[in-house]
Amino acid sequence: MPPTAPRPCDPSCCRRRRSLCAIALCGLALCHGAQAEPYPARSVEIIVPWAVGGGSDAVARAFADAATRLTGQSFVVINRPGASGAIGHQEGAAARPDGYKLTMVTPEVSLAYLQGIGKTQWSDFQYVARINIDPIALVVKADAPWSTLEQFTDYARSHPGMASISNSGVGATYHLAAIALEKKTGLSFNNVPYIGAAPAVMGLLSGQVDAALATTGEVGVHVKGGKLRMLGVMSERRLKDFDQVPTFHERQIDVQLDTWRALAAPKATPAPVLATLRQLVDKVTQDSAYRHFFARQFLGLVNEDGVGLRARLDRESAFYTEAVNKLQLAK
Repeated sequence: MPPTAPRPCDPSCCRRRRSLCAIALCGLALCHGAQAEPYPARSVEIIVPWAVGGGSDAVARAFADAATRLTGQSFVVINRPGASGAIGHQEGAAARPDGYKLTMVTPEVSLAYLQGIGKTQWSDFQYVARINIDPIALVVKADAPWSTLEQFTDYARSHPGMASISNSGVGATYHLAAIALEKKTGLSFNNVPYIGAAPAVMGLLSGQVDAALATTGEVGVHVKGGKLRMLGVMSERRLKDFDQVPTFHERQIDVQLDTWRALAAPKATPAPVLATLRQLVDKVTQDSAYRHFFARQFLGLVNEDGVGLRARLDRESAFYTEAVNKLQLAK
């Protein structure tokens, strides 16, 4: 029996098959190219949810400067202040998960969410590393009439609602610190919100308020320069660079609060990109210029792996949930 002749191909069907094959081959080529492309291959943005000049901005710019020198690619800081960090956190979480838009996350990612200010929460990110932790301090101008924490609280007690304290924004960590201080002492302050720590400190320096709550990284230089006086720190023990300043606990005020900054990426960021970023943080942390900047600015230098950090943030979120409910801050 003669062999069966092949059926002629319908022209339109053949064109469809050729197109599908071409698309498939193109997809494979693109996939291969994406895998082969080193990261970072172009500039990287770091969103800071706070104003220029604050502690978060300083930490991000120090990291960006070191990362640029070490990788040869530009790391660019983009400030997105407002809504107690919610605007910047939301933009960062919603970014394309390719490693080219990162976020300098702060505790307000939980605080703003719990208070109904923002929709983004801490679990919407993959964490590369926590790179800074600083205790919160109460400061006044160097020529203020209060030389001690007791003198300031005595003034506030005799002038209810008149002692004004600036903070970095409604619902932010420093605002929480002020409210916690009120609850622990029975005092009432005039809490004045600014759009970030830098404007809050400038408000104090310019005489707009009586005091400010901020971190050592934001006020330390002004204290050492003789412009501000630090009355107390909300830390477990006294600080090495400010060992003459008592803790609140020493003055029978049981308040311990700090703030931190962590480099994070959108939740769906590929594991290889996260691994590369973690290696980069390790290198940056050892960079002498980076370390010198942190020491000079009185910023707390840490390098806490993002994987382990998630468990801590889960516990911290529970703590903030209790605090927000107890202080009746939820909207």
